[in-house]
Amino acid sequence: MIQERYKPTFLRKLYPNTKLWMSLGITFAILFFKNVWLSLAIMIASLIMIAYEKYILEFKVVMVSILIMAIMMFSINGTLNPVIDYSKDPVFILPLLNWKFYKEGLEYALTYFSRIAPLMASLFLLFRTMNMTDLGIGMYEGGVPYNVSFMFISTFQIIPVLGKDMNQIMDAQRARGLDTEGNLLKRFKAFLPVMVPVVANSIMRVRNQAVALETKGFNSTAKKTVYRDLPRTKADHFLKWLSILIAVSSVIYKIVITYVLK
Repeated sequence: MIQERYKPTFLRKLYPNTKLWMSLGITFAILFFKNVWLSLAIMIASLIMIAYEKYILEFKVVMVSILIMAIMMFSINGTLNPVIDYSKDPVFILPLLNWKFYKEGLEYALTYFSRIAPLMASLFLLFRTMNMTDLGIGMYEGGVPYNVSFMFISTFQIIPVLGKDMNQIMDAQRARGLDTEGNLLKRFKAFLPVMVPVVANSIMRVRNQAVALETKGFNSTAKKTVYRDLPRTKADHFLKWLSILIAVSSVIYKIVITYVLK
């Protein structure tokens, strides 16, 4: 069987906990510093790394969501936001739709859009390059109880498994003559013949997994071990402490701006 193999790029070789710290640092920096140029730099860097990691096709869905969000935010806030001073002349007008856009509303939309879009791009990149099995090992080594880390990782792993089962069952039902295309009524009729096997397979998988976990001593009180050791490099230590420094600095900056210099 042909399997997809991923080249061990810089991001994929990072320790999973390092990416969690990076996610925290980037999130705090964007939310608390509130700098448009910083957000733009993070967005551009994320897009470059997404292209380098060859996730452009998967990122298209996120990009479409960002574009739709931008259109809605700028169109609504630029015309109807309560912060707008309508006594001033509009920035520009769309004559056919009789829309007047004002500077205050556009700036308000830009403020929030510059926080949301870079977060979506950067977090997509960090979590997409993260192996869920490695994340479970990293969480356990970081002090998270093994049963909590197992439930957390299983939640993320069940989604692609169910998607794969759904596609296989739909192909099998089409081969038997089931019509899954057409109007909404036809799709609804084809829903039950597909979902019943998916649910049945899920129940059987849960039962088999419970038996497998019990035979491997999942509920045992003995100290648990991991089957592989994830290496930590100098880049992991540097990025971890840099992310912590950025997160703490952004929080201090927010406190100073809000309460000290107010």
